[in-house]
Amino acid sequence: MGNERRSPPDGQRRSPAAEAALSVAIVAAKALTLGFAVDALINADTPRLSGKAVRTRAIGYTGALFIVPIAWRLLPDRDRYPRALDLAVTVPLLLDAAGNGLGLYNEAHIDDLVHLSNAAIVSGVAGALFAPRVDERWQAALAGAGVSIAAASAWEIMEFGALRLGARGMDLTYQDTMVDLIDGWVGAVAGALFTLTRVPLERSRRNRHGWRGVLGLRDTRPTA
Repeated sequence: MGNERRSPPDGQRRSPAAEAALSVAIVAAKALTLGFAVDALINADTPRLSGKAVRTRAIGYTGALFIVPIAWRLLPDRDRYPRALDLAVTVPLLLDAAGNGLGLYNEAHIDDLVHLSNAAIVSGVAGALFAPRVDERWQAALAGAGVSIAAASAWEIMEFGALRLGARGMDLTYQDTMVDLIDGWVGAVAGALFTLTRVPLERSRRNRHGWRGVLGLRDTRPTA
């Protein structure tokens, strides 16, 4: 309908130049991450990488790079490819891989960036999934943030369990755990703000476009 209200930026297409720039950034980030993964597999026993479980990390990096492409391919009625989401998922993997590979993980506070960005992604994606199922978009933002905080807490519990079972090289301390939890909270709030700004206010529009429109998987511009 011509008199239908437009939503904020989620209803706008990016320019071809912006789409091309995102594509280049995605390819570069994935290639660098794979390069660091190969380095980790080959040089895991060297002093530079020893004790960091880098072989396990390398397998995780490689598998996680395909999460968004595979999920998109499995969608039954997919629209445009979510380049921004793919880049958002890839960057934390690159930060973690590069931080370990270059020996900068602790010195450059890369751990903080990884925890914060991962929490923001989980919060934003969960918020988008909740959006069509709640009455108000703030409820979706709150639910998404809650899922993110719970996931971050579960991760810290698993790290503690691994430490108790004899894992070495993680350098876990009380301060490190608390900082990681704070990073998770900050990231969850950032993801909640994403939900609040991207999710349409009207529930009818949220139901029509679903979670895909929020995550950039569908063009949500009103048709004339």
